Amino acid sequence: MTPAQLSRTIRYVLPHALPDGEVDRFVGKGAAGDAALFGGVRVVVESPPKRGAGDYATGVAFQVAAACGRPAREIAQQLCARLEGEVGAVGGAEVVGGGFVNVTLTNEARVALLRALTESGPTEAAAPTGPTAPTTSTAPAMSVEPSTSAESNRSADRRTSTEAGTPPTAPADSVAPPVAPTDVPARDIPRWAAATGEDPAVLAVRTERASSLFRVQYAHARVCSLLRNGRRLGLRPEAESAVPLGAAGARLLALLADRARITAAGPLARHLDAVAHAFAAFHDVCPPLPRGEEKPGAAHRGRLALAEATGAVLAGGLSQLGVSAPAHL
Repeated sequence: MTPAQLSRTIRYVLPHALPDGEVDRFVGKGAAGDAALFGGVRVVVESPPKRGAGDYATGVAFQVAAACGRPAREIAQQLCARLEGEVGAVGGAEVVGGGFVNVTLTNEARVALLRALTESGPTEAAAPTGPTAPTTSTAPAMSVEPSTSAESNRSADRRTSTEAGTPPTAPADSVAPPVAPTDVPARDIPRWAAATGEDPAVLAVRTERASSLFRVQYAHARVCSLLRNGRRLGLRPEAESAVPLGAAGARLLALLADRARITAAGPLARHLDAVAHAFAAFHDVCPPLPRGEEKPGAAHRGRLALAEATGAVLAGGLSQLGVSAPAHL
């Protein structure tokens, strides 16, 4: 279930979120009364803020409460009961604060969401692409040594980037391909700066701490490295093995799903940066590849599936901004 689907579901159950007779009392009987109360309500579903757990959050109860004169928390409790009792994809719903509703999906719904995210954007991260290279996931894998940490991933990417060379600089008005062998800073920095208002000189400092652009591009390149090295180990992404999700994985998945509602350039760039931060946290807590003497297993296949979805979302967002989604940095 995507945020858009949950938004439509909430709008459907909203007329039933009041006790029997309450809608009639406040706005009159019949469908016209329901429309008068709920027609102007805008149901915003997004990744939950720090105030609680869950896959999604909404503050729609505050709007309904203002319209009908009842406490927002009471409306939120009724909404939670309806969602838990009538929507199969909802595993749980809880009231947070004065009337926010946090929704947790079932494992089955999370798996379906993970598949949809992977299929919705570029998925060529498992292999390098270029102007004449195949653009499907069947392209040959790079010969990169299996990595056991973020630092070794970074080193592998630097080595292969040197071998691959720098692609020709695209015209200033062209849009970057979904996945490129390397980035093109002379083109990418001005475009990112135009979207975010950040200082190009700051963005030119190519470290994760200093540059939001580098953080996002490096996160995509890290995903590419993980998928390449996973293939070396015989590990393929497997969405069914991604659940149950830990806190870091659930936070990342919620941000990935939230991407579809964000279209403006500035908010999109900031959202991609948030995804990059969440992926780094997930990677550190739940390494997608085995480390040391650890044997590859189902958990790694599930984590790779979440990494693959991250790569698809990052590549799609960067491409929308006209910025390179590098396979190597």
